[in-house]
Amino acid sequence: MTKVEVFRKNGSIVGYKATGHSDYAEYGEDIVCAALSMALQLPLGGMQDILDIYPRFDIDSDGYLNVDLRDMNVGDKQRELNVLLESMVLMIRNLSKDYPKNIKLVEKEEK
Repeated sequence: MTKVEVFRKNGSIVGYKATGHSDYAEYGEDIVCAALSMALQLPLGGMQDILDIYPRFDIDSDGYLNVDLRDMNVGDKQRELNVLLESMVLMIRNLSKDYPKNIKLVEKEEK
């Protein structure tokens, strides 16, 4: 199972982390893993290549991704950043409803 944690502060997403494999199918044939990977990596690419926002992140081939936006000054790009990140959460929420044995979404509000 892949666990996706979304961290919010004052309602806004300040980071997200994914760990584990979905185990829906064999490696290379896992459509759930492919969809989830796309949902998680698309905002990261959009941040960097379109918005010129470079968050701290770690990624590996073992199903781990950690993106940290805390204490970043995104200037006048906050609205665009929110659209990217909230779209990601919407996709993951829908995937976790369709594949509850493979994806667990946890949203946490930080103080």
